Amino acid sequence: MPLAAYEEEILGYNFIEYGDLGKPKYLVLGLPDAGLVGSIASGHLVTTLKLQDSVGIESYGYLPPTAVVVNGEVKYPLRIYSGNELSVLVTEVMPIASGIVPLAIAIVEFARKRGIEYIIGLSGLGNPTRAETQPSLYWVATTPEAAKLASLIGESGKQFPDGLIVGPYATILKESVKRGVNTLLLLTDSFIDIPDPEAAAVALQGFSKATGIQVDVTRLLQEAETLRLRLQGMAREAKDALAKVGKGYEYRAPLIYS
Repeated sequence: MPLAAYEEEILGYNFIEYGDLGKPKYLVLGLPDAGLVGSIASGHLVTTLKLQDSVGIESYGYLPPTAVVVNGEVKYPLRIYSGNELSVLVTEVMPIASGIVPLAIAIVEFARKRGIEYIIGLSGLGNPTRAETQPSLYWVATTPEAAKLASLIGESGKQFPDGLIVGPYATILKESVKRGVNTLLLLTDSFIDIPDPEAAAVALQGFSKATGIQVDVTRLLQEAETLRLRLQGMAREAKDALAKVGKGYEYRAPLIYS
């Protein structure tokens, strides 16, 4: 585990900087959600763009006592990888239910303090009919600047219709509005509790159009079945944790609509 050059505590989470975070324009979030869309997409970004491990995130109150070992090296369970104008948050484990909201707030505050221009969340929108349909892409923006980013996606993405978003990204959106942070959430139709690499590929294609950062998803689609099998355990953990914060409400229509 690398020695920390800088460490900051935000709401029970320690952000330990040991690499070169730089001054990224975008912070991409790969928090586990329906279909593990964010987790799969963020891992693919790190691998494909060869980003470097720069920040670890730890909490002895909200995260299981877990150390990740990669090629013999001990790493933190949540990490931020960086390169050029991009940083990507990768999550190996789910916080306990009471730690999901503090983590979401801490991420927004960290981005604000570090002068990151845009937070981009990649998430799945659990669709019971996903097996019969191709994933559609939707977006939610917290500021006019983030909406301009979304407009670059064009007709392949649609503004999220009236409805509810539940889980960590709901808190991230609300805190971003409160703090004036430019956040763009990209959601794709996905399986609810089965890892969905195809939906992750759709999210990454939308990300590429919005940012101009080209990401080849060919390998992701080729290895879809292998990923599905490898990540089944994580998908179950994410489903259990999110159920405790009311994820099921996401499929209900809002009370007030226009």
